[in-house]
Amino acid sequence: MEITFPNRPSRIITTLLGTVACLLAITWITKVYLATRLGGAPTLPNLRYAVKLDPTDSLYHLELGRLLQYDPQVVDPEQSVVELRQAVRLSPYDPEAWRDLAMALQFGGRPDESLACLRRADALAPHLPALQWYVGNAFLLHGDVAEAFRHFSVVLAGSNQYNAILFNTVWEASHDPSQILAQAIPDSVPVEFNYLNYLLGRSRLDDAHGVWERIIASPDKFDPAQAVWYIDKLIAAHRTEEAWQAWDDLRSKGVIGTLEHPTVQNLVINGDFEQPALNMGFDWRIAPAPDTYAGIDSTHYHSANHSLLVQFSGTNNIGYENVFQFVRVSPARSYRLSAYLRTEGITTDSGPRLMVHDAYDRKALDKVSDDLEGSSGGWQQMLLDFKTGPRTELMMVGLTRLPSRKLDNQIAGRVWLDDVTLAPLP
Repeated sequence: MEITFPNRPSRIITTLLGTVACLLAITWITKVYLATRLGGAPTLPNLRYAVKLDPTDSLYHLELGRLLQYDPQVVDPEQSVVELRQAVRLSPYDPEAWRDLAMALQFGGRPDESLACLRRADALAPHLPALQWYVGNAFLLHGDVAEAFRHFSVVLAGSNQYNAILFNTVWEASHDPSQILAQAIPDSVPVEFNYLNYLLGRSRLDDAHGVWERIIASPDKFDPAQAVWYIDKLIAAHRTEEAWQAWDDLRSKGVIGTLEHPTVQNLVINGDFEQPALNMGFDWRIAPAPDTYAGIDSTHYHSANHSLLVQFSGTNNIGYENVFQFVRVSPARSYRLSAYLRTEGITTDSGPRLMVHDAYDRKALDKVSDDLEGSSGGWQQMLLDFKTGPRTELMMVGLTRLPSRKLDNQIAGRVWLDDVTLAPLP
């Protein structure tokens, strides 16, 4: 499209107007560019000059307000508030600007105005963990613990960055486990496990129980390995019944598969090794040991389709007690442990054996069967009769190998274990 002008004065005026507009645009672009460069190096002179060059950009007022608030070399609380107020006027939907203004007002002794700004920041970013962390701490500073906990719950639900310091903070603020669990810990199984582990690390087992109950009541599934530390801490604290209840909770919730329940006829779980060994709780545990392999095997078995295999490399005179299961028993009661073993090429004068001992006091109960050496040629039933100690309530049942005292003592070979049963004697 071609534009024509009726006369020469019209062309001159149009050209002048275009030139002026171009100069104004160049001036504006230059000012913005210079302001941007100055704002990139946030010193007091640079930011003040950036504000003059581009007074409509809230970022420069925000950065200047922060500098005047926190830099001890140029601190000016009153001017900081002025700059931050300008920042929120220019950018009323920026939650960080409202947060910084709230902090400046709080430091300036204006708590009511500060709270109003915090609520505005909260409304603008209700699910932003970094901002909610500041808002929660501010309300905590004002003594409003319940409101602070509401914001901390948002932080925990959205990020694990603050977990350690936040758990410490809520305990210092409340010392009330019920309030903390109800108000600060969100209904989220991952967060609840993080909090559970925090409590376990401080041996707060009574408080951890409430967290565990909430985890179990949740409809969400989880990896049973997350419960390992809880059950182990209960066992270590001699709280056998609580540990068993936690294990039964996992079974009832369906997160540990179809493991059978112990019966009077057999107190051992998964004694035929037809289920994978969970390596936790009251199932079989297979702890790593140097120069050995242990795991479920399907090449040899006494019944069904699986057994447990332990293979020794022949490079170590190992004292082995790394395949075991915790079993609940009654004190001062007679029991019989039965199992089928098969060996192949077991060397040295000390071969694998069955073992039982009190989980807490081996002086009260510590028994082993005869050992097996060489190659058995088939399955052999091993029996071990014993009586529990007067206070024995938890035993360890499993496979052991005692170190040899002879010169040729490095054990090699393989042993299979299957159909393990433990029952009370009449």
